[in-house]
Amino acid sequence: MTKELVSKALAGICAVYSLSAAELPGPSQAAVDAAIAAPLISFNRSFSGGAHTNGAFFGGASIALAVAAHGGNTSADGRLLEQIRWTLTAGKEPTANGGYPAQHERHATGMFVIVKNTPRIWNQLTATEKTRIDLIMKATLVANAFTTSDNNPYVKANTQEYALDGDDNLNRDWNPNYREGMIGGVLTGMAYFGTANAKTILADYNHASFVAELNANDLPNIYETFNWKTANPTSKAPSGSTIEAAVDSYKYYGNSLDSYLKIYEALLKDTYGQKVNAGLNDGAGIGGAGKIVSGADTLPNKGVTGMLKEFDSSDANGKRSSFIYAFDGYRPHMTNQLSLIVAGYWDPSSTTAILAVSRMNIGNTDLWYKAEKGYIGYAKGKAQALVDYPSYGGSRGFAYNRSLWDDVLKPFHGLPGGSEPPPDPPAFSGGARIEITAATNVRAEASANAPLVSNAADGAFGSIMSGPTSADGIEWWQVYFDNGATGWIDGADFAGAPASEYMATTGAAWLNKAIAAQTGTFTISFNMRPSATNIDAFTGLSSTSASAFGGVAAVVRFAPTGVVDARNGGSYQAANELPYQAGVVYKVQMTINVAARTYSATVTPPGSAAVVIANNYAFRSEQASATSLANIAAYAQVGSHVTSAIVLQGGGMPPSAPTGLRVIERP
Repeated sequence: MTKELVSKALAGICAVYSLSAAELPGPSQAAVDAAIAAPLISFNRSFSGGAHTNGAFFGGASIALAVAAHGGNTSADGRLLEQIRWTLTAGKEPTANGGYPAQHERHATGMFVIVKNTPRIWNQLTATEKTRIDLIMKATLVANAFTTSDNNPYVKANTQEYALDGDDNLNRDWNPNYREGMIGGVLTGMAYFGTANAKTILADYNHASFVAELNANDLPNIYETFNWKTANPTSKAPSGSTIEAAVDSYKYYGNSLDSYLKIYEALLKDTYGQKVNAGLNDGAGIGGAGKIVSGADTLPNKGVTGMLKEFDSSDANGKRSSFIYAFDGYRPHMTNQLSLIVAGYWDPSSTTAILAVSRMNIGNTDLWYKAEKGYIGYAKGKAQALVDYPSYGGSRGFAYNRSLWDDVLKPFHGLPGGSEPPPDPPAFSGGARIEITAATNVRAEASANAPLVSNAADGAFGSIMSGPTSADGIEWWQVYFDNGATGWIDGADFAGAPASEYMATTGAAWLNKAIAAQTGTFTISFNMRPSATNIDAFTGLSSTSASAFGGVAAVVRFAPTGVVDARNGGSYQAANELPYQAGVVYKVQMTINVAARTYSATVTPPGSAAVVIANNYAFRSEQASATSLANIAAYAQVGSHVTSAIVLQGGGMPPSAPTGLRVIERP
């Protein structure tokens, strides 16, 4: 079928399919159950990363619960009401600065729009609770109207733009994770209050009286934002009068709120405006990143416009192709559209709606296909972690965020297919330790005809990077071997490594393995693989089994700052900066002088030179009198990591195996 016929068919579907908001289907029960199990989302500027929330990863559960309740699924009611009241708790409400955090605030503001149009839930809220919701919605409307208004003084002057708290990490024309949050914040505010009321709120906005109202109603996060200029007069935050002038007679690229569908269409065309492809550089990627892992040959709709922008975009470091960022455009866009539908502002016969159905069907099909096949992103000049169902499905809420399309919007728009359960998880997830059971060829690509990289002997160990992908009648897996080789191997030639071969931290539990006591100078090497960036996880040496930080003398750590560091006496330091990436296996080598209570350490990323992290660092202060080291300890305070391929080399002695761990000799 030609693209023209597809468009005409979709137009016909949309023209005759006119479900009302009351008939909006709900997510699958499995999705609702996953949303109920998800953590409650909170907001506060104290959360790291600039998102002002703990829900940057798992966000979306609140929307799934609200849509489920709207559709009559009462199993969602209890958790939904709990989330609503949690959000209304002082200090947990959105910060409403009108910038980068707005994308994540949609998990609250969109929830409020849907709940307001769900009498069974709305009628259970007290008058005080409804007043607090009104104030939160007014704050986010005003803040996002200010940062996106044609009359914004920074926009008019084409200079650095600032949020209400002086934050400069924003621009109304940046990538969809900004636009969908900021401009979508205006649309959800309009959907909540109604067009006429929203216009009146902006036209009559009085900053001083609103700040006083926020303070009187104990909304400290929003009060801090809206009072920022008064509390910090030298900051770049806009004054109250500047905000008032910018939001009065609000327009976005010449469109007032009366033309809200044109504003929505501008978002749609930007977020879903690229042609479907398998990755950067015609699917070749950059250094193996910025591309789909498998299934490029069967990628649906290749070359058709509708792919999410962040699969083919750019940032300050050049080209960008990222599932993570694409997903951050997908989530708020789903909620922005749901808000318009539930509030009665969606006209399925409009050219905007017809275009939206066509573009989103292309883009969302592409998004979830790439999640199933695996996608290695490229952003900010470097590779990102592999994204697939085993690695990201749980932490990113794939179950409920996908169901909002498959089970809610897709049938609402009359598209065929409906719910498509996620594929069965592969036998091995990213990072899983494996052991070669039959000598095998290691190839550059998943093909029997691909160039030979090396040979893996029976008994060799490695870590799964991605897979499986089928080609030439073989199920291929990409493996990083402990000898440094990387390539694709036949899935029939390996099995899962025994648990005694590695140490995998989880749940803040200490892991310990005894080694032969070392009293002189010795070298130990091992691999470390972080589960994510910005975790807090380490592997180190101690005198005895460790159960507290003070018991570990020499430590190499994946730090919360996103770099690798080591302990030097009373603090963590790094001789050289080495940012680490999720899912990448790093080789660590430590040379330790027990008598001097000092050590040095290098960390080697795959395919790169060793980086010195510690150079004659002192043992941890609490271990300044240690006389021997006889234990390997691993611990993760945030996140998790895997330690493997441990080799102990004493002074002038051959490699010896730590008790319970298998040593892998390197060539």
